Amino acid sequence: MNARFRPPILIASAACLIVAAACSAQRPNVILISLDTTRADHMSVYGYERDTTPNLKRFAAEGVVFEQAFAQAPWTVSSHMSVFTSLYPPVHKVAHLTPQSATVETLPERLKSADYSTGGFVAPVLDGYGFSRGFDHYFSPYRSRPAEVMVQQALKWLARDPSRPVLQPQPFFLFLHLFDAHHPYEPSWPFDTAYIESYREDIRELSSSHPHQQDKNLSPEELNEVVSLYDGEIAYLDFALGGFFEALRKLGVYDSSLIVLMGDHGEGFLEHGLMNHGNSVYDELVRVPLLVRFPRGRFAGRRVETPVELMDITPTVLELLGEERLAVAQGDSLGGLLEKGEDESRFVYAYDGDADSVRTAEWKLIKNPPNRARRIPRALPGEYELYDLVRDPGEMHNLAPRMSERVSTMTRALEEMERINDELRGKVQTELGVHPIELTETEKERLRTLGYIQ
Repeated sequence: MNARFRPPILIASAACLIVAAACSAQRPNVILISLDTTRADHMSVYGYERDTTPNLKRFAAEGVVFEQAFAQAPWTVSSHMSVFTSLYPPVHKVAHLTPQSATVETLPERLKSADYSTGGFVAPVLDGYGFSRGFDHYFSPYRSRPAEVMVQQALKWLARDPSRPVLQPQPFFLFLHLFDAHHPYEPSWPFDTAYIESYREDIRELSSSHPHQQDKNLSPEELNEVVSLYDGEIAYLDFALGGFFEALRKLGVYDSSLIVLMGDHGEGFLEHGLMNHGNSVYDELVRVPLLVRFPRGRFAGRRVETPVELMDITPTVLELLGEERLAVAQGDSLGGLLEKGEDESRFVYAYDGDADSVRTAEWKLIKNPPNRARRIPRALPGEYELYDLVRDPGEMHNLAPRMSERVSTMTRALEEMERINDELRGKVQTELGVHPIELTETEKERLRTLGYIQ
């Protein structure tokens, strides 16, 4: 495998490879939209049979669709921290019970130091982990709110707050985190019955089972109802975003902004015997949407097949703005990929706290810890799983027992990635002094209500 490893880059020089105007005085606004728990393959913009995302299909026509984008972790906190720091989860070490200290620089902090006005509007799961650092305004309600409420809060900040830069030369960074697709699936009318005849309360309970629970008694009909409600949530998100984009146009900031839309992780529907997320690195949990609209529609209509990672977002944003990379970063800007075309040497890495994986466009290797099969109902015996993604995109047929040479090649790549992670984690801990921060009881209670901790 011709894998291209990315060692830590310390204080790299800035480049303006994406847009020539990036280094001009007029810097674009940056809008980062995160759709929690949203699978790419349940969005019609990615070819899903149900037309769940008509507004995003129109948005995508004005930008770039990354067909094979992957999260670095199958849960919210770790995945978002990889986006904000451009570090893999084993390096930043941020999980539900290990928030980081205020020493590793994040994207919002960098943009704030570059004189951007910064606003964040997030679900409560992103409170208490250092995500608020660098934001002038950070709205995180005690309980998650519907997408329309979050959009209205963001628009209020944009249009009414006297400190807002809409009518001023100061650019802004807006982070909008929408939680609707997360279980339990309770789409509002009319999306609750968009793909199902009626909403049943007992289906709500089926959609809220613990992520490590195998629902052996879930019938095909019940599973279809659960998936239909999930699809209704995605259709509702699309509706809310359609209104958001129209409001941005009326404010006069839509065309001049860099708008990045991502999913932080996917969701399981018994493909490998499990519901929900946080329990594996199979593609139903780590393949996510990534749509990027560049200022004034540059690269409009492009669809990129090369596998990319969510942690490439921050280097891409900083390069576009003519800013230096973060002091410690593992991701790559997507600018070179867009300028030069597809890159078969790229690979992606994911980690769920136990297992980790490395993949190319054609092959994927999963390294399992001991006793993995006890927790993953369909995991086959053996330390490794190998999948031919061209012939078996659903990852149903483990080829590791029959393709030892391919396993060895990819194992060496994975071990090199683990070595780089260990080395960089040591640098982060010793040079930057990263230490865990204790969550408050209120913050822990929020996580319990979402099913993340017991």
